[in-house]
Amino acid sequence: MNNARSDRLSGQLFPRRARITRASDDASGVVGPNAITRIAEALMAKDGAEVCRSVFTAAKVERYLDVPPTRMVDQQEVARLHLVLIETLGAAKASYISREAGRLTGEYLLAKRIPRPVQKILRRLPRRLAAHILVRAIARNAWTFSGSGRFSFSFRPGLRLALIGSPICRLLQTKEPACHYFAGTFERVFREMLGPSTRVSEIECEATGASACLFDVAW
Repeated sequence: MNNARSDRLSGQLFPRRARITRASDDASGVVGPNAITRIAEALMAKDGAEVCRSVFTAAKVERYLDVPPTRMVDQQEVARLHLVLIETLGAAKASYISREAGRLTGEYLLAKRIPRPVQKILRRLPRRLAAHILVRAIARNAWTFSGSGRFSFSFRPGLRLALIGSPICRLLQTKEPACHYFAGTFERVFREMLGPSTRVSEIECEATGASACLFDVAW
């Protein structure tokens, strides 16, 4: 596949991004509402409405349970929610909820943001080429999840994703990597295009003192 066609395919991914309403003219410091709504969905499924409301109340975002957000939300709210998840449920259970919320976000992106004809084409391409196209599209739309942070990627030779200034890590100090939400989202999307053996692992995390959150994508 030539570079021009690769660029066109990459440009067709997430084509509805312009319809997302930003909280302000400057997207810095805000992230997409999935970072809130999918945590609620995962919590409700795992622990029920009472625990979910308790966590959201402690994080001062309980209003989103009554009126789910439909526009960009403050990254500080997402940071508080992840902090309270760990403080309330413990690291192990919080990591499950966070990763499941990421998986649900990936499901949403596949259903609503990535055109099915493009998905079909990517599944037929060599996996490395498909990964190139997909990650370039993700980078162009990184403002929807990175907040005031910066997203980048490299092939060395496998695919590595980097996020400096992760919204999730702003209030966290942990012993283990904490960006399970992002790992779950990336894994669900990449797995759809590259095959069920695809895995995304966070190998370094700002919450543990690293300079960036790094994710390895393997297939």
